[in-house]
Amino acid sequence: MSRTDKLVSKFLRELNSEDVQDTFSSLGVLLEHLETKNDPEPVDMQIVDTAYQLLEKLKFLEGTLKNYIRESDSILKGSKLQKLYNKAPKNTGSQVIFE
Repeated sequence: MSRTDKLVSKFLRELNSEDVQDTFSSLGVLLEHLETKNDPEPVDMQIVDTAYQLLEKLKFLEGTLKNYIRESDSILKGSKLQKLYNKAPKNTGSQVIFE
């Protein structure tokens, strides 16, 4: 696993951690409060708009990072398996995996 793969995995774990989920829960309560205000101020509406944009972009980022991990995993496994099959007659299978 490359350094980038590890960093992406770490970020995804942290993004789905309990602390971050609590933060998003608090944001949801705030948004609900601001959306149900009888006479919202312009800044209230700006907060709501910006928060929804942030949440949407975070979802896109999460999806993109998950795709990156999936593609990175399949490329790595496929290339090592191919090397293993190419070198199989020499009986060096396990050495190829750890190259």
